[in-house]
Amino acid sequence: MNKILQRFNKLNNVQKVEFVLASLFTLALMVGIPVFAWFSSVNKMETMTKVKEPENLDIRAGHYHSIINFELSDINIEEMGKNGTAEYRVFSVSAGDYKIPYILQLAHTTNIPFKYSIYHATEAATAGENTVTYKPLYKDPDDPTTDGITYYYKIGEEVHLEPLNADSASKTYYGREIAKKGDAYYNRTYDNGDNVEIYAVPKYLQSDMITPSDKGEDTHDYFVLKIEWDSEAAATNFTKWNKAENNKETDMIYITASRGTS
Repeated sequence: MNKILQRFNKLNNVQKVEFVLASLFTLALMVGIPVFAWFSSVNKMETMTKVKEPENLDIRAGHYHSIINFELSDINIEEMGKNGTAEYRVFSVSAGDYKIPYILQLAHTTNIPFKYSIYHATEAATAGENTVTYKPLYKDPDDPTTDGITYYYKIGEEVHLEPLNADSASKTYYGREIAKKGDAYYNRTYDNGDNVEIYAVPKYLQSDMITPSDKGEDTHDYFVLKIEWDSEAAATNFTKWNKAENNKETDMIYITASRGTS
């Protein structure tokens, strides 16, 4: 080592720079050889193995029609409040050929005193006990032969939805549970400094891991979204926001599917 330093010190500045650069290139080459070998091995493997693109989760309306048929704007809020009726909307999830496990997330604002729940469903041939109907409002470009046909779905087990950002203390005052303000979920939804009305903060609910049905590549999972009037919330003294009118009360609802992780 000392002999190398002595020789290095005898070199002029230009020779010293050349020596250092040559040493660095040699080191880079030594590191690069195994990396190149790894990439070469991977490339050879890809030529011998058929690589298939990863699956995409897809949410559509009933019978796997276009999502434009998942219609919520026609819900009569006043009738639901007076008669205690519920509304049902069918939607479907495609987990692809691989049938990858997934998680459903329901997010909604809380302006209207509604309760939301999701149920597994299966397509039925005719109407019967505990079945709901689905009729597409718009022609589906992928399946034009089904225009005007009514489909039936039998409601099955309820999907457990775990609240992620519910303010449990809010029910005592407001009559219904709303979302927290100022937590991590709020900060991901709104920017700091936004003046957000309390009912505009969305509640997030997530399901447990859902294992898709495996009855062939073209099969889909069906679900029913149930929307019902929260009579307990509407009966409280806080009537300013618990009385909903069709001409001025709205809510936003999002249903998303995400690839499940262990």
